[in-house]
Amino acid sequence: MKDLKLIASMLLAICLLLNITNCQSRQDTKEVVKNSQVSIKKEEALRFKQELESLNKTNKVPVQIPDNARIVYATEQDVLEIENGIVLFGWPSCPWFRNAITPLLEFAQEEKATIYYLNIHDIRDLKEKDKAGKVITTKAGSPGYEAILAKFHNILNPYTAVGIDSIKRISSPTVLFIEKGKGVHKVVSTVVSQIDPKIKLDSTQRQELKQRYREYFTDERAI
Repeated sequence: MKDLKLIASMLLAICLLLNITNCQSRQDTKEVVKNSQVSIKKEEALRFKQELESLNKTNKVPVQIPDNARIVYATEQDVLEIENGIVLFGWPSCPWFRNAITPLLEFAQEEKATIYYLNIHDIRDLKEKDKAGKVITTKAGSPGYEAILAKFHNILNPYTAVGIDSIKRISSPTVLFIEKGKGVHKVVSTVVSQIDPKIKLDSTQRQELKQRYREYFTDERAI
């Protein structure tokens, strides 16, 4: 009987050790996703700042981008090769994108996270349904964009305009968290309470959106 109790105690200790190790490993992986060690090039941060702020006079959502924004420009191939990281898809003139950028950059600064940015304005495909209800492609996406859709198919949103869940599209903005080469968490658009993207988010909405980005690092369910 004593031997059985000893064995049971040893098994329990091993299970507890494994759980602790797995939790620690999971948290370590999440830290790697931040890519805190990546050197942010000042010229890229200033380029991003200029691209967005140059539209302030003609766009109803003016933004102020810090000179040290933790932004790294990425190509389609870069996104496909990212093992761990956070990718921002969108383009500067999109009002939803402009509303999201301040909370995202604040989040990145607070977490010391690097944001890889890919402008998808000119690389997405365009699809529609013909009179017979068949989905047709009116503009082909770039090979790189199509490869991104294929790689992260399971986590990306459907192409709502064609109403078929298996056909995916990347909306602006989409923030995708990549872990071990797989998309594990995404934040699309801004917050539910924002109906008109031409009206800037208020402070409460900005905090809510920032928390949506932070959920990946605080909630184990975002796996």
